[in-house]
Amino acid sequence: MVKRIFHPDLESCLECSCRLERYCTISERTVITLSQVIKVTHCGYRCPEASCPGRQRLYRSTQADALALPGFTFGLDVVLLVGQLRLGQHQTVEEIHQTLVQRLAVLQQSISRREVLFLFETYCALLRSGTEVAHDQEWRDAARLNGGMLLSIDGIPPDKGNETIYLVRDLLTGRLLTAENVTSSTKEAIKRVLAPVVALKLPILGVISDAQESQLQAVAELWPATPHQLCQFHALREAGRLIYVLDHRIKTDMRIRMQQKPHEYRQDLARRMPQAQAEEATQLAILDGYAATVEGTLNLDSTAPFEYAGLAMEEGLQQIHSSLERLEKKGRQ
Repeated sequence: MVKRIFHPDLESCLECSCRLERYCTISERTVITLSQVIKVTHCGYRCPEASCPGRQRLYRSTQADALALPGFTFGLDVVLLVGQLRLGQHQTVEEIHQTLVQRLAVLQQSISRREVLFLFETYCALLRSGTEVAHDQEWRDAARLNGGMLLSIDGIPPDKGNETIYLVRDLLTGRLLTAENVTSSTKEAIKRVLAPVVALKLPILGVISDAQESQLQAVAELWPATPHQLCQFHALREAGRLIYVLDHRIKTDMRIRMQQKPHEYRQDLARRMPQAQAEEATQLAILDGYAATVEGTLNLDSTAPFEYAGLAMEEGLQQIHSSLERLEKKGRQ
């Protein structure tokens, strides 16, 4: 499991430009995605200036909101995959369930058939969200109280080669404004995705998106005077891509060269364990624990932009080596 702490993309108050301070923990939960299990801590920030008119705004992380819907354990990528398999490939619920069971088994996670049905209902609700938000007067009142909306535009492909679903949120309220499947990401397609947001006729305080050219062009045409910030995570990921690729090669090479030995060693221990006496069985169990730790270390995953599995594997294996040396030294005494 990977532990990650998320902070807002903005560092300064939109009203007075004062540096934001942490106000609360919006959520603390475990999120299961198609690639990893994440222990998420989502931190909310506010302006510390008592006289600031925007002091009551709660600033959130776009990346944390994009991982999973509020209250959900399974990530948005799982929801989108369920929708794509059902509507795009016309798979049955049982077929979708089997696909997810196989995908999640790699992460030592599971999913029930009932949960698949619930996630598909969620997918359909996402596609309806653009029509429902226009009639939510309570939310509109909250948006007006904030002075308008701070938009986040995020394009998420459910799996490689499939359609992309664009999610547009108001970061100040955490409300999903619209969601739409698109087969292309041209400027005109992005403008069609944003059309329900334009129809709300609420002020746009700012926009946060990735560096996709079509998004930049669409926002510039729709709201020419609105500040548009690139997502810090995307910028950092691109800046660290070269190191990330090199580290991935090192990790893969280490795994190929080393993973067979601990696997065979554990198989040998499993054969010897039933015939071993009590003291020997204890020793074999300790060795099996070390071999299992080596296997786990060799299967660490990278997380762009700053968590490099190759470096983590090397450090982990060094710690195991040092522990074995101490154990050997203790045995000689």
